[in-house]
Amino acid sequence: MLNALDNVVILVCIVGIAFVALHFAKSSQDMETYYRANRALPWSLMVGTLMASWYGGNGVVGTVAYSTTMGLAGYFIWSIGAHAVRFPLALWVAPRVSVRARGTMPEILRRHYGKFAAIAGAIVIVVSCLSIAEVGAAGYVGEAAWNGNRFLIATIIVLISVAITCLGGLMGVAVTDMIFFALMVGSVSLVFPKLFFSMGGMAGLADSMQAQAPELFTPFGGIPAAQAVLLILVCINMYKDPAFYQRFSAANKPSTGKRAMLTCFSIWLSFDMVCIITGMVIRSQDFALATQPEISYVRLVLSQLPGGARALFIVGIMGAIISTMDTYYLVGGEIISNDIIFMLRGDKALPAKTSILISRVACLAFGAIGLLTAFQFAFIYDAVILVTSLSMGVLFVPVLAGIMYRGKKTNVAGIASIVAGAGTWLWFNFNPVTLESAGTIDAVIIALPVSFLAFVAGNFFGKDLTAEREGIFEKALQAGRSLEDSGLNEFDRKMIREAQAEVQSDPKDLKVAWLGIDGALVLLYIVLACIYGYGLLHQVDFVVGILAPGIAFAITAFSFFKYCSEILAFSKGKKNGKK
Repeated sequence: MLNALDNVVILVCIVGIAFVALHFAKSSQDMETYYRANRALPWSLMVGTLMASWYGGNGVVGTVAYSTTMGLAGYFIWSIGAHAVRFPLALWVAPRVSVRARGTMPEILRRHYGKFAAIAGAIVIVVSCLSIAEVGAAGYVGEAAWNGNRFLIATIIVLISVAITCLGGLMGVAVTDMIFFALMVGSVSLVFPKLFFSMGGMAGLADSMQAQAPELFTPFGGIPAAQAVLLILVCINMYKDPAFYQRFSAANKPSTGKRAMLTCFSIWLSFDMVCIITGMVIRSQDFALATQPEISYVRLVLSQLPGGARALFIVGIMGAIISTMDTYYLVGGEIISNDIIFMLRGDKALPAKTSILISRVACLAFGAIGLLTAFQFAFIYDAVILVTSLSMGVLFVPVLAGIMYRGKKTNVAGIASIVAGAGTWLWFNFNPVTLESAGTIDAVIIALPVSFLAFVAGNFFGKDLTAEREGIFEKALQAGRSLEDSGLNEFDRKMIREAQAEVQSDPKDLKVAWLGIDGALVLLYIVLACIYGYGLLHQVDFVVGILAPGIAFAITAFSFFKYCSEILAFSKGKKNGKK
């Protein structure tokens, strides 16, 4: 469906992005720069990279496809729930992650539960970094756009993602995320009103599907109870999502990550409206879903756009996929190099160049595994749910306890929780339980409570590693010895320094400004959620077809131009000899 002009525009965009990656490759030669971007990400860039990392192929194409089966429940259960339960992550967790020396999840597990729990958890996290759904999305988008082989096109996109990750590190990933983020939200939002009103708005959609699936137009209809519970659990998956911890630790100050994520909530909510209603448009035109809905969506949008604009849409969608893939490839590579191998070598850190090289090799391995598994699922969102279900059942309890629970946590509790969660998930994933009234029960619904009970029971046994570490340090201080002479190993000394940094941080950075920017951003989300919900229930076309995409586009444009102005100001300062 793309013509020569479209392909030329796409080629120019790819070349431009390659230059960005090459530019940052020059400065990404040490671990602090490569993995943490020198902790220099500003608010605007944080908004772009958080948005693009979360809304990749599964966030756009996948949400559209999955919404063909959920209807309005996608908004009232998935979208509102997904973001509402994540406010504590933005308000309280993000600032604390930012003041730590690093912020990887295996490090959190090791701090409280020891090496075994950290290595086991790291392996599960790496599985979640394979970006299987994104690879599938790339293939479907390519098939729709070029009528080409989905595996071949997915391979090309994987190679581009690996190249951006390997060359530019986190800063290269973040800057390209910003570009992709703007193109993705802009192109999808601008084309939506035409699609929506061509169907006659909400009334036209309801009329076209009333006889076949009226439940899709009810707030909680269209999905079985077990699936609704699973979606809510998927919503809180971000609390153990390693990519967000990496981003928070790379912010230029603790409040930056917090306010960037609070801003993203309003963009996500608005963009969800666009994607969910688009999914219902697809279903109304092909109720039996005879064509893969991911492919139908791309073809429908391309049919509504002129030459050149089609190219920007494809770059935006493919860019969203690439930005998510390179994010998780970088995180997974870091975990293999700086966590798993570090611990297996007896806490001996690798040289910077070796660490980066191993991360780059890991990225290639991730891409190969993704290509081998991506097209084995009916919907690309099925891959998301499978991987999320596994990682939730194994890691959610010990990770959340490590971050939020300030009481006693023993090494036995963490190990028991991980082992019990993994065993339960594996058993019920291969031996599923089905209830007539609720549908098939996903393994994570059983694994989570088992993991929690194992944590509680295990907490009666073993050692409190945090208290033990702090006790040794206190005795060293009383004896007049320094931290370096305390007898603690390198990792434990690092944990003490991180705890001190958190205690010594400015309380204002960790405080929620309810009467300031923080409170205003929370209020904006609540107001938008109410307006959008009213618009859906009362079929207010202006709210659904104009306001939602308009707000998504407006906040995106502001963030993008804010970043451009910061870059311009920085460049002028350098030119004038300012530091």
